[in-house]
Amino acid sequence: GNIAVIGSGPAGLTVAGDLAKMGFKVTVFDSQPEAGGVLMYGIPEFRLPKQVVRREVKRIKKLGVDFKLNIMVGTEITVDELFNQGFDAIFIGTGNALSKSLPIDGAKLKGVIQATYFLQMVELSNSNSVDPNEVPIKEGDEVVVIGGGNTAMDSVRTAKRLGAERAMIIYRRSEEEMPARIEEVKHAKEEGVEFL
Repeated sequence: GNIAVIGSGPAGLTVAGDLAKMGFKVTVFDSQPEAGGVLMYGIPEFRLPKQVVRREVKRIKKLGVDFKLNIMVGTEITVDELFNQGFDAIFIGTGNALSKSLPIDGAKLKGVIQATYFLQMVELSNSNSVDPNEVPIKEGDEVVVIGGGNTAMDSVRTAKRLGAERAMIIYRRSEEEMPARIEEVKHAKEEGVEFL
């Protein structure tokens, strides 16, 4: 049978590869110009080199998987239209693109941005897909990241690499309770990140 996979992040790539090995004809749809989803656009180069992701995508292409990029399923093509085109099943692996926002005063002020948006803009700028001016942090800025997970560490370390004068993590609980991996916290400290 023919299978459509929506989203080329970790879930979509895994499903596409596994189904292709089982003999299914698989087509992956993704809205971005390059396959990889969060692996490509959400995790900085210093933590996951893009060549590793590209190698994995190439391996899955070799299994006969077809990739259709720059196509937003839901707007440019509907799930019904995919079924009408002869797909027998559709796997939706569009990820968790909704950022958490804090219900606090000032959350909508200029200069308050979502970490996932920031990381995506940096990656798109690095691949010349958007103007570098779209990256919301400039050299000399002072940056505070609220949170203690891996996305927070990625963001604060990326801010440092962009030339932020000060980069600080603010977390509500103790360092031991931070959900980020221990080595991520260690690297951030080594790079001059402050913790509060």
